[in-house]
Amino acid sequence: MKLNNCNKNNSKDYPKLSLKLMSLFMLTILLSVSFQNCANTISNNVRKNEQTIHKMISKIDTTINSEYIYQYEKTKYVPTEDKTLLILGQSLTNINDYRAFTNYKNYPGGWSAYWAVTEFAGFSSKWTTISGDTQYHGFLASKFDNMVMHSAMWMVGKWGVAKKTINGEYDHIIKKYSDWAKSINKPIYLRLGYEFDGPHNEFEPSEYVAAYKHIVDLMRSEGVKNVAYVWHSYAAPTYKSYPLSEWYPGDDYVDWVGISVFFQPYDDIFNHKETNVVLDFAKTIKKPVMIAESNPVLGINSNDKDIWDKWFVDFFSFCYSRNIKAIAFINEDWNRLRIDGIEDWGDSKLYNNENVGKAWLEETNKPRYLKQSATLFEQLGYTKQKNND
Repeated sequence: MKLNNCNKNNSKDYPKLSLKLMSLFMLTILLSVSFQNCANTISNNVRKNEQTIHKMISKIDTTINSEYIYQYEKTKYVPTEDKTLLILGQSLTNINDYRAFTNYKNYPGGWSAYWAVTEFAGFSSKWTTISGDTQYHGFLASKFDNMVMHSAMWMVGKWGVAKKTINGEYDHIIKKYSDWAKSINKPIYLRLGYEFDGPHNEFEPSEYVAAYKHIVDLMRSEGVKNVAYVWHSYAAPTYKSYPLSEWYPGDDYVDWVGISVFFQPYDDIFNHKETNVVLDFAKTIKKPVMIAESNPVLGINSNDKDIWDKWFVDFFSFCYSRNIKAIAFINEDWNRLRIDGIEDWGDSKLYNNENVGKAWLEETNKPRYLKQSATLFEQLGYTKQKNND
């Protein structure tokens, strides 16, 4: 009786239970449809975003002008014909930010760092420069295997720096750098007195040439063999309008020719007079060209839909057309630096704009660009552990 009564009482709840089950079933269906719609929306948005990035990349002209394919002479650590070395800098802070941007993988082929002929700093510990950025050659060289060092040595004509260099007053600094260079066992691209022809550096050509040759001779006498010496032009109107050739130290002292690319892509880099003068000179002396410093200095804003077309399209197209063998990009917020003459420069970090960041990564992930890898040194003609030419 108790069992029958129990069954009889429970039977009254069947309609309620059935209604609850039906409601649960309908809710499940609604959630499933909603989830599917959400998934479809996300998938469609991803596809649209991918199409946007592909469209941005497709605007780059990858044609190489045959005029700029020539046999290089008296040089070292040059990528093969179809490759370009990718480098990024310039401060430790922004390098670390870029690493986070890439999820700590797929690094470029080298890092940029700066030092001064007047002071051996930023090698065993961090060094904060007078401009407010942080440099740390030692960390970048030891922390990251299978990457080159892109090393910029500050030296100017003003304040008697060039004259003191020629007179040997900084020889002890140069010798310390030489010892460090030999110790890291990887290729170094050293820019001596970068932007030598820029009016801001006030180099008399004869002084620059003498200082440059003094440093190279001293480093060679110290047994340094893993350095490619880069002659880096400002690629803009020169100091006192001196012709470019007057600053040239000679074929035996220059491995690479470097240029700066900041404002040129905003206008017409292909017809930029001073840029073409440097590239034509490089062709005459048969040296490879690197873009030693580059950045869209007017800023990369999150809501700027045109910045890719305004700067990056011509920048990359120029690199293809002129067969540029190394690209060094500066990932920088110029507002934070205490440097005279750049008051109108902006925050130009790649990841300020999501699409620009994605397009940069997609373009530079192409096989053309040499990045960190176990075969990088081999592709540059550098034999690891032997530290030789």
